[in-house]
Amino acid sequence: MANYNYKSFSEVVGLFGDACNKHLAINTFAYGTLDKLDSTIQNVDYPYVFLRPLSSQGLQNNVRTLQFEMYSIDVPKLTESDYLGVMSDTEQYVYDIISYFRDGDYQQELWCDLTNITPVNEAFNDRVYGWVATLSFNEEGVYNYCEFPQL
Repeated sequence: MANYNYKSFSEVVGLFGDACNKHLAINTFAYGTLDKLDSTIQNVDYPYVFLRPLSSQGLQNNVRTLQFEMYSIDVPKLTESDYLGVMSDTEQYVYDIISYFRDGDYQQELWCDLTNITPVNEAFNDRVYGWVATLSFNEEGVYNYCEFPQL
């Protein structure tokens, strides 16, 4: 049966936060616009996941789709092998978060698709490396006039 009461936007962001908080390697999760990523990046405990909303299709054909950029970043030590390790680990964190929705407790009602993944190298005001993934968060839902709030 379709989920007629789909999650609010803040609940969706909260689910991503829950996934990151439950992940043993991710130390900080935040959400916002790109300027917030740049301004907060100095005061976080790495590895860091940052969720940024993008343009979305909304509710169409009984599926609600929200698109996000998810930054999975860390600060490497000074050697080249540390840089490669950070790139490898932060890529895996992206796949772990996607699997949280695909294979975890929400697998029958929510799903998350990876559109693409792009490396992030020495970005922002810190020497961070990692990946930015474009994700689609999807859940079933319908327009439901029966729940229209009115007097």
